[in-house]
Amino acid sequence: MDILQILFFAGLAVFLAVRLYMALGRPTGRSHEDHVREERERAAAAPQGPRPVDLEADRPATSPAFSGPAGEGLSAIAEADRSFDPEGFASGAKQAYEMIVGSYAKGDKAALEPLLTERVYKAYAKSIDDRAEAGQILTTEIERIKSAKIVEASLNDNRARVKVAFSAEIASELRDSDGQAVEGDLSLLKTVDEVWSFERDVTSDNPNWRLAAVKTA
Repeated sequence: MDILQILFFAGLAVFLAVRLYMALGRPTGRSHEDHVREERERAAAAPQGPRPVDLEADRPATSPAFSGPAGEGLSAIAEADRSFDPEGFASGAKQAYEMIVGSYAKGDKAALEPLLTERVYKAYAKSIDDRAEAGQILTTEIERIKSAKIVEASLNDNRARVKVAFSAEIASELRDSDGQAVEGDLSLLKTVDEVWSFERDVTSDNPNWRLAAVKTA
């Protein structure tokens, strides 16, 4: 290879090296100095010290306040049991009313037991047993529940009690073993006004309320 060829290839190599540097070696985008400057600006704008995490931010500081004659008691119950909601309770009380009245008429003690306190269950169970022994059949039909209003509430030693005034249109009839009517008449609707007292231990894992007393309004 003569000297001209050597010089030609040497020059070509230098030319390619320069172009390669220009394409790959030249910094693109942000320089190191730009990166350092941005980091400093970001650090200066950041709040000093970590922000405390408030795990209770979504929880009300105090229990909701309820108005009306039962307001104070309802507030005390809601303070002890954050899941308690008067509107939801009233709706559930109406369902319990229908279940208890219907189960008592049918003589279904198994269905009644989880819905009643021990004292009330014993009284209901005895009445059912006496009726069965006499061969009597009770039929009760709830036409409609006109109203269900919370009239009183209290909390004593973790024992919550809520009284609900029910007004319902009911037809009831008791027949003997021969099918003869002993009491009542299914063809006649009567308005029944009663106050039912429900109880629950707010420290219990069992969310169910139980019927503790019934009196005529």
